[in-house]
Amino acid sequence: MNENLMKLKIITPLKEEDIDSVKAIKILTDNGEVEILPFHNDYMANVEISVLELKLEDERTLSYAVGGGLIHFIESLNEAHLIVPNFISVESLDEEIRKKAEELALNKLKSAKSRLEHRKAELNLKRALSDIRNKE
Repeated sequence: MNENLMKLKIITPLKEEDIDSVKAIKILTDNGEVEILPFHNDYMANVEISVLELKLEDERTLSYAVGGGLIHFIESLNEAHLIVPNFISVESLDEEIRKKAEELALNKLKSAKSRLEHRKAELNLKRALSDIRNKE
């Protein structure tokens, strides 16, 4: 593999996807947005519900909505592992579904009776708003 490229493994409970020829990875972590380049120092962070942006060898950019998780870069392998509950290509998100998810999350947030219900509704609303913002 070219020394200006790295590999990314996206791992979910249901599938694993390998993406070769990645020039840069941008992701929002609990420490803010990070950009990982080939042969980055070893790195590990919690990933926020956000958009993963990948710059590929051919200069295309791929964007995925991710549902939180963990990113781990291993310098000796020149490989990143993104472990997330789910991810979906931003291009494949359907506007109607996103709008309904936002509406449902807002309604649940308003009617939440316990702190746990409120927190779950808040996270669902963040996901819905993130999906809408990322599509725009």
